[in-house]
Amino acid sequence: MIVGYYKLYGNSADRYADFVGILQHHSVIPLPRLVYISGVLSMIYLISDFFWYAALGDVSVAAGVAISNSSPLFVYCLSVCFLNEHLNVNKILGVLTAFVGVILIVIFQDGSGFGAIEATTIIAGISMIISSAIYAGYQVALQLAIGEDVTDTSTLLTLAGLCGLFTFPPWILGTFLLAESPFSWLYESLAFPGTAEGVFLLISSGALTVVFCAFLPLAICWTSPLETSVGCMLTIPLSGIMDTCIHHTKFSWECIVGSVLVMAGFAILECSTKKKTAQQEPPTASAWA
Repeated sequence: MIVGYYKLYGNSADRYADFVGILQHHSVIPLPRLVYISGVLSMIYLISDFFWYAALGDVSVAAGVAISNSSPLFVYCLSVCFLNEHLNVNKILGVLTAFVGVILIVIFQDGSGFGAIEATTIIAGISMIISSAIYAGYQVALQLAIGEDVTDTSTLLTLAGLCGLFTFPPWILGTFLLAESPFSWLYESLAFPGTAEGVFLLISSGALTVVFCAFLPLAICWTSPLETSVGCMLTIPLSGIMDTCIHHTKFSWECIVGSVLVMAGFAILECSTKKKTAQQEPPTASAWA
């Protein structure tokens, strides 16, 4: 996408440059180092995904969503340790408020209450927590590797594309290995949707995943890992609004309160971040320089 854009709208040097030349010219980070960073980040992401998918068979949807959305708690702890983030009561309050809201939504969305959470095995729950912690590490590592001063769009989109290139081959290989795995806890059947609607949804899901992965580095580096992780929680109440408008789904008062808490938590975090930005010190350089 970046290469195509500069081929069409770039200067004369871009039009005659090769693929690598364009990426290098429009990246504020040397391309070899960007490739190295992408490779490391991709491995972290794959490990997080492994623990997530390994737990899916023994975890309820409610518990899985609730545990995975504990990621901001880990992000904040890691940000304090590695990104010079200071402990802030308002930020802690914002994260916890949003997390409580998510818990209310996922527990009471289908009227099953705490029974859905209780159906989850301990091992699966631990696996989900590990996945959430590693994914938090991925977000913090991305910010740490790129540097807080790097917000260049071309560089970040190149990083996203390289991460995809590193992730795609292991994903394809892993798909076939899991389909042939002799271990029941690793086995995952491989099948293609049998209906046109299923194919459409599969393609749509893949396209939206690509968009999400492209915008994730931008969100992390333009804001912060903490804001991004809490912001992702907003998809839960927003999906509820879509269900209400499109499918006329009716939610319990607990879900409505949970949605309000998620949005309130994000608002608290945003207000706290705005205050910090006004007093922010000069940004630090990349830790992987």
